[in-house]
Amino acid sequence: MAGNREKIIEGARQLMNREGTSASGTTRIADALGISPGNLYYHFKSREEIVAQIYARFERAFRDSLVSGIEQGITPVRFAAFYINAMQFAWEYRFFFASQTDLLSADENLAVRHHDLQTWSLAALENIVVVLEKQGTAALPKGRGEAARLRKSIALNTWLLWSTWISFLKVEKPESQLVRGDMARGAMQMFDVFGPWLDAAFEKAAREALTKELDRAEAVA
Repeated sequence: MAGNREKIIEGARQLMNREGTSASGTTRIADALGISPGNLYYHFKSREEIVAQIYARFERAFRDSLVSGIEQGITPVRFAAFYINAMQFAWEYRFFFASQTDLLSADENLAVRHHDLQTWSLAALENIVVVLEKQGTAALPKGRGEAARLRKSIALNTWLLWSTWISFLKVEKPESQLVRGDMARGAMQMFDVFGPWLDAAFEKAAREALTKELDRAEAVA
């Protein structure tokens, strides 16, 4: 039974990525997976329950991607990985970011969880800035309160770019025409938010690592 449950969760994620959430009700999910509606309802009573399970998987992995390994210091490659991983998550769960207002309005518990994730993520992003400052690879102005203000600004602007990038792309072209390569530009936009405050050598090495990985990802997309 656990296998069927996982099949539904993963199949629904892929289906909603392809067709959007509005076209992916429980009947459509069951049909796409080749199972009966009764089989699906045995595991999940609604689409919202399925979305909640998909979100739980995303949330666990995303949280880990922001904090894993930083206590040992942040290398240029690790710094580039923040942006690469973030856009990978946005792509793999793009249905959520394309329809997050509707999905959060439909499920109060999911809205609370996403609010908590946002609050936690902003603090984690600020901490990344602090780590880079302590290791001497980022320098923010030392004026009264200016460094603290800039840490919050960098964190918030990074979050806003990441969490709304899919919506931005949907204005540029139909959702069905989005490709993985579209995420590279978003990763670079996020990098540019912090770039001016990085040590020149670190910034150059991180940008090269980011460009290399994005080129590789685009080549295999």
